[in-house]
Amino acid sequence: MIKNMKTLLNASVLSIGALLASATGAFAQLIADSDEPIDITGDTAEFQDEKAIWSGNVRVVQGEGILTTERLEATLTDDGAVETIIAIGSVRYSNGKETITGERAVFNDGAQTITMTENVLVIQGKQVMSAGKVTYWVETGKVLFAPEPGKRIRGLFYTKSDAEQT
Repeated sequence: MIKNMKTLLNASVLSIGALLASATGAFAQLIADSDEPIDITGDTAEFQDEKAIWSGNVRVVQGEGILTTERLEATLTDDGAVETIIAIGSVRYSNGKETITGERAVFNDGAQTITMTENVLVIQGKQVMSAGKVTYWVETGKVLFAPEPGKRIRGLFYTKSDAEQT
């Protein structure tokens, strides 16, 4: 399950990065190794200096990969590289097999992390984990689940025999 979650969180990093790709021409993908086009829609899009902001029903689609959020903000460095990407409000990533949701996601290029916060759910088939915060280190693959204050991490896992019965 953790290995699959690492893959899912890595896909989320690529998904959020896909928005920036459309604004700057940099290469990023919603689905790894896909040649399919990236389709981005939103109620508004604003580009100024080193900042790109899509807001209102933002939807990024590439093949089976879908990222939705209310607002997506990308900040670039002076040389045009991604510095941070922030998705705010009802953040949801799905690739047809797995889904991760939360209220806020932040990709930090310097730290090479993606952090999803506020009522995070990671769903893979019938397997579910919930936390207040999930941090994924892109370079090492480490995943850290942290609870909301006063709460605990929860995971619901089915054994192979349970899965065969359904």
